Amino acid sequence: MDIESVELDQIKPYHNNPRKGNVEIIAESLKTYGQYKPITVNKRTGEILAGNHTYQAAESLGWEKIAVTYVDVDETTAAKIVAIDNRSSDLGQYDKVKLADLLESIPELTGSGYTFEEFDDLKAEIQELSMPHLTDKTYFSSLEMGETGQSGTRFIPSLGDYAERYTAKSTRMLMCDYHNDVYVWVIDQLIKYRAQEGLTSNADAIIHLVENALGEKAPSEVI
Repeated sequence: MDIESVELDQIKPYHNNPRKGNVEIIAESLKTYGQYKPITVNKRTGEILAGNHTYQAAESLGWEKIAVTYVDVDETTAAKIVAIDNRSSDLGQYDKVKLADLLESIPELTGSGYTFEEFDDLKAEIQELSMPHLTDKTYFSSLEMGETGQSGTRFIPSLGDYAERYTAKSTRMLMCDYHNDVYVWVIDQLIKYRAQEGLTSNADAIIHLVENALGEKAPSEVI
């Protein structure tokens, strides 16, 4: 497959490309690493069949030339190439653990296409997937003050009940690992603190304790 360096004004985007790509992040890649794969152009029409957004990103950076491979196809075949090129990306999936390992190996995420916040979300998703899934909802009645357990409210310990919020990344679960005796003590103290402060959940109690310790208020949407 021959690769040619072609003037940008000699080629043009495909007239009916359904894909809406992230030109900004492609431009960041081109600026940082250069063009490491050519775009595909139909020799008959000069239209780009694969790499329309790479072309737009190069244009936004003021490039004069771009690396191109040519195919010589009719209109129907061109449309099919555009469709399958986009569809093949849609059908791809990630091995999230391997992706996390890859990002973990990068000292600085700038220029990787990922932010630290997205990396944290990915690690949280992996952690959630490793948790046991309870298919049946189990309700715990309120316990008396001083009894062990997450008492004081009724709750549902099934991740399925929180799936929508996890998917939307609007909430996250904070996991702490304690020896059994310490766990019982912590829960008992949280129960007492909740009763003292009129709080309804351990999550609220922990936030209030941190606020009081640091003298800093948590974002209002957290409470």
